[in-house]
Amino acid sequence: MLFTLSIALAYALTNIDGLFAFFAIATSGRYRQALIGFLFAQMLVVTGAYVAGAGVTFLTPHALGYLGIVPLSLGVWEVWRNMSRSGDETDTLKPAHSIFSAAVIFLALSADTFILIAAFFADTAAVLDRHVLLGALIAVTGLVAAGTLLTKSLGNNRKVQLFFENLSPFVMIAAGIYILLDTATDTL
Repeated sequence: MLFTLSIALAYALTNIDGLFAFFAIATSGRYRQALIGFLFAQMLVVTGAYVAGAGVTFLTPHALGYLGIVPLSLGVWEVWRNMSRSGDETDTLKPAHSIFSAAVIFLALSADTFILIAAFFADTAAVLDRHVLLGALIAVTGLVAAGTLLTKSLGNNRKVQLFFENLSPFVMIAAGIYILLDTATDTL
């Protein structure tokens, strides 16, 4: 049980940036997109880590940094779209790619989690894989609960929603730059 909880703690700590991105996207009025995108990205991270940990490498750790191009591009595109809209359109239009962009940003922010969990799968006996999976499930559940509580506590305030709606593209841009600049150090 202690091993499972240590996995959950490590998983959650490497996903703090994902929690804040979840909060920014969800508070901007896109809770459903943030939730689905986060859960989908975490499913891919755990599944990919399991496959990589089992010995099948489909993406080299050095190539993970290039995932930062995706949220950077999507963030720039959303900024451009927000600037080209008139004031009336801003309140009624939501980007059609919100679930996709949310999933991509969470996936890109999870490169360190992927490497960590893949290492646990690779370094532990196969009989302990269920503890790694349970730890990941506990962490994802805790992160979703924390993000949801934060969103619900501030989500009804229209000024907060507008702030985070305008901030979320910049979160994507910052995450993309962070991933491009920092992921190489995560693989050392």
